[in-house]
Amino acid sequence: MQTAVSLRASGTGRLLVVLALLGMSAAVLADDLAGADRFVCAPAQVNICTENGLCESVMPWEVNVPRFLDFDLKKKRIGTTEASGENRVTPIQSMHEQEGAIYLQGVEQGRAFSIVIDRASGVMSVAVARQYLTVTGFGACTPAK
Repeated sequence: MQTAVSLRASGTGRLLVVLALLGMSAAVLADDLAGADRFVCAPAQVNICTENGLCESVMPWEVNVPRFLDFDLKKKRIGTTEASGENRVTPIQSMHEQEGAIYLQGVEQGRAFSIVIDRASGVMSVAVARQYLTVTGFGACTPAK
């Protein structure tokens, strides 16, 4: 079992963990995503919990989370932005839209992720689960230019 502290030290920088660690308390920074197939989301806070009930909030950069993530619904993938200098990509295996929300799900490297993005506000909610660890958070998204 890894704690949030050992997760930070282990350098697990896979994009799936990045997605799980997205969090944002300032939802007012999000934008209207109506009609957008590509958008960029920014994390601001990370919430990690282990099976023993211990939870910790950390800043994204403390656990190798990129400042921005590029969502491409047509290509069904989530990746780091070109400016990051990284080349991380996670496929979206399930995508559904209903009542103004986008629902994205997938499984990669022992982790299951679920993301809900409200089209009108651009606010994103994220949950990722793996054995003995969950990560949740919120993010703010804007259409890609």
